[in-house]
Order: sequence, then C-alpha cells, then structure tokens
Amino acid sequence: MPYKLYYWPGIQGRGEFVRLALEAVGAAYLDVARGSEGGTAGDD
Repeated sequence: MPYKLYYWPGIQGRGEFVRLALEAVGAAYLDVARGSEGGTAGDD
C-alpha cells in the first residue's frame, strides 16, 4: 500500500522535501496534487 502525498501545487516545491525522502528510502507513494477542482491524481 503506497503512501499518499497531498499538497497544493500553486506553491512550487512544497511537496519536494517529502517526495525526496520517500524516494531516498525506496518507499512507494502516490503523488496527489490538489487543485481548485477538488484534486487531480498522478503517480510518480
């Protein structure tokens, strides 16, 4: 079961530190960007 990384993409770089930590340990995660439409999902 992957972690879900939620953040607001309007401010660049806000999810980057957590994303780098997850990548460093090889953890599976789902990158979910929340927009004004309620959110869009994409996996990384």
